[in-house]
Amino acid sequence: TNDLPLQPESSSPRKQPYLGGLQVIREALIAKGVPECAITTTVRSLTEATIKQYGSTYKLWWTFCDQRDIDPFKADKGQVITFFQNLLDQSDNKYGSFNSHRAALSLILPGNIGEDSLFKRFMKGIARARPPKPRYNFTWDPTQVLDYLENSPGDSLKHLSHKLVTLLTLATGQRLQTISLIKLSEIKTHDGGLQIFIPDQVKTTGVNRRQPCLEIPIFEEKPQLCVVSTLRKYMEVTQELRRTNDNLLLTLTKPHRSASKETLSRWVKETLTSAGIDTTIFKPHSTRHASTSAACRRGLSLDIIRTAAGWSEKSTTFATFYNRPLVKKGEFARV
Repeated sequence: TNDLPLQPESSSPRKQPYLGGLQVIREALIAKGVPECAITTTVRSLTEATIKQYGSTYKLWWTFCDQRDIDPFKADKGQVITFFQNLLDQSDNKYGSFNSHRAALSLILPGNIGEDSLFKRFMKGIARARPPKPRYNFTWDPTQVLDYLENSPGDSLKHLSHKLVTLLTLATGQRLQTISLIKLSEIKTHDGGLQIFIPDQVKTTGVNRRQPCLEIPIFEEKPQLCVVSTLRKYMEVTQELRRTNDNLLLTLTKPHRSASKETLSRWVKETLTSAGIDTTIFKPHSTRHASTSAACRRGLSLDIIRTAAGWSEKSTTFATFYNRPLVKKGEFARV
C-alpha cells in the first residue's frame, strides 16, 4: 500500500481555540508545576476584576501567537517585545495598559519576564513614549450636585436610590465597588451618626491591610443632605422589598435583587447629568476626584483624605491622579 502513516494530531496550546482568561491561567499554573489540587486556591489570589482584565491581554496575545505559530505559554522575551511593539504601533494606549499586559503575561510565561533587564528597559521606553496621565486635569464642584439634591425632594424608590448612592460617594470618597458591598448587618449606629464596616474583598484588600470602615456623621445643618437620614429613609422604603437580602442597595424593579456596581454607576451618572455636570467628560467615578479634591481645598489633611477614601498611608495616588482644581473619617464627610 502507498498509504502514508498518519501523523499524530498536534496538541500544542497554540492550536487550541482561546477559552478565556481563567482557563489560560489554570493551564499556565499547571504547566508551572502547581498541583492540580491547589489550582483553585492559587487562582483565588486573583480578583474577578483582575482575571477579566488579564483576559483582555490573553485574547490579544492568543491572536498574535496564532498568526506567528508561537506557543503562547513558551514565548521568549523577543516575541513578547514584538507583541508590545505591535500594540504600541497600532493603538494609543498609555503606559498603564502595557503595565497590565506585562503583569498578565508574567503570570503565564516561564521565568519572570517583568524582571528581565532588557524588557525593563523596553518598558521604560514605553513609559517615556506614552507616559501615564490622569483622566482629568480639572474636576467639578460638589456644591453643584449637592444644591440639586437639596432642592429635589422626593420619596420614590428611584429618587431615594439615586440620592443615597450619590451622597454616599461624595461623603466618603469611596469607590462604587465599596458602596455596592454595604450590608445592613454591618451598619452600626451611634450618637454622632453611622459606622459601616465592609468585610468583603475590595480593590485594596490585601494581607495586613485594613478593610474599609466608613464613618458618616449626622448633618444637622442641612437635613436634606444628611446621609444618615437619607439612608434611614431608604431602609424604611425598602424594608418590605428586601425579604432576606442583607445588601443595602437594591435594584429598582422586581424582584429587587442586590444592585451591582454597574447599576450604581448608572444611577450616579443620571444624578450628575440632572445636576448639570457634563457626563460626556466626567464619568461616575469622578465623584471620587470631586469629593477628595474639595476636602483638600477646605484644608483637610492628606492623612484623613487617604484614610477616608481607602488609600494607604504612603499612597501618592491622590496627589498624582485625583487632586484637581475646579473647572472655571467622619471629618471627611463634614467638609
